[in-house]
Amino acid sequence: MESIATRVTPDKTRSTGHSTETEYSTGLNRALSVSDLIAYGMVYMLPISPFAMYGIIASVSNGMVPLIYILSVVAMAFTARSYQVLSKEFPNAGSAYTYARHGIGEFAGFFAGWLLFLDYIISPGLLAIISAAAMSSFVPEVPRWCWILGFIAIGTMLNLVGVSVTAKTNRVFLVIMVAVLAVFLGAGLFALYSGKGNGGLTLTALYNPHTFTWAAAGSGILVASLNFLGFDAITTLGEEVKPQQKHLLGFAGMATLAIMAVLFVGQTWVAADLAPGAHILSPDTAFYDISRYAGGSWLSGLTAIGTALAFGIPCTIVSQLAIARIIYAMGRDRQLPHVFARVSTKSQQPYVANLFVAAVSLVVSLAFQDHLDELALFQNFGALSAFMLVNISLIGYFWFKKGSRNLLSHMVLPLVGLGIIIALMSSMRIPTLQMGATWLAIGLAYFLFMRFALGRKVAIDV
Repeated sequence: MESIATRVTPDKTRSTGHSTETEYSTGLNRALSVSDLIAYGMVYMLPISPFAMYGIIASVSNGMVPLIYILSVVAMAFTARSYQVLSKEFPNAGSAYTYARHGIGEFAGFFAGWLLFLDYIISPGLLAIISAAAMSSFVPEVPRWCWILGFIAIGTMLNLVGVSVTAKTNRVFLVIMVAVLAVFLGAGLFALYSGKGNGGLTLTALYNPHTFTWAAAGSGILVASLNFLGFDAITTLGEEVKPQQKHLLGFAGMATLAIMAVLFVGQTWVAADLAPGAHILSPDTAFYDISRYAGGSWLSGLTAIGTALAFGIPCTIVSQLAIARIIYAMGRDRQLPHVFARVSTKSQQPYVANLFVAAVSLVVSLAFQDHLDELALFQNFGALSAFMLVNISLIGYFWFKKGSRNLLSHMVLPLVGLGIIIALMSSMRIPTLQMGATWLAIGLAYFLFMRFALGRKVAIDV
């Protein structure tokens, strides 16, 4: 047999000076460096993701896309900091699930995992739909379901061969995406300063007092924040970081957030100053229409195909990797069937979790291939709800369990992060909130069955 079931109970609990860290005998390969984590986060967020989102954000924010990205990264930074602080205390797989378990308790931990499950299990299918739709526009003879199957298959195979191979693949695609972005920036700036659009970079593209409203900004931030949902995924790899660098897990998340903010603002600033002269056909194709205006059909084709491949291959790979680690951690603690904790002795990957993610992603993408907007908003509900629990977990763990009285670090900052997330969720559509409530009800039923019918308790000793 190729597999071995990992142990449920921790091997030992050791002090790290300021924290208590629970260690597991997992069989996962500790091969990732901080640079690997940053590359992973960048691929998850996609340096060229504004190519696909520009028109949508522009339509709801009165055209001030660069400003929306600035406000979005500020909004996300508070929650990213909470992840950073907690990842130093608990550098294990599981992300928000692990933090809520330690910071609040078993019940909150389960629901953090349940919400993360919703966020990440939807992501691979959502990405496959986006890429399949783009590729179908170029090759309409190939059915969309074939593209969906192909993208999910590639992501699954690369995840099964091992995290080292996945890390190398991420780096290759990251270089390709940055190269495509550099070509657009070069062509766009040349077009601008040749007299197209606004004739150069202007402050009006960042902020126009005549069209700015906080209501429009809030709607834009809710959409743009989707592009920053990657700093949290880094923390799911806590048990695959080189031992001497695992304390830098949170730093990798914050560094990735900062790098991506610069890239997002830069490319959308150029696009916003080119937009006045471009013939934009629809919000979905706005960036490609701007590219055509700036450099011709070749630049439009490059940005469109680059977007399709980026969403379909590297981003699908890392999103499958993230949800597989969440399922693995919950299976290890018997909050999901223990079979999900099986790890391949050859590749040191949680192969059962990976195959399960592939199957669910395929079903989700085929079922929702014509309802992309509903699927995206439903995913956002899971992510933002989990972010709420992370901020609460920081307060619960440090302020109440450890007795810290660091008002700024352990109370005020996470409360600000919590308030921002609540404000964003209040802007969601009623149907999305209803779908989220249904998901939580299903989770509650599952938890009660597992806890009282099966009598299972958690295996982590806090």
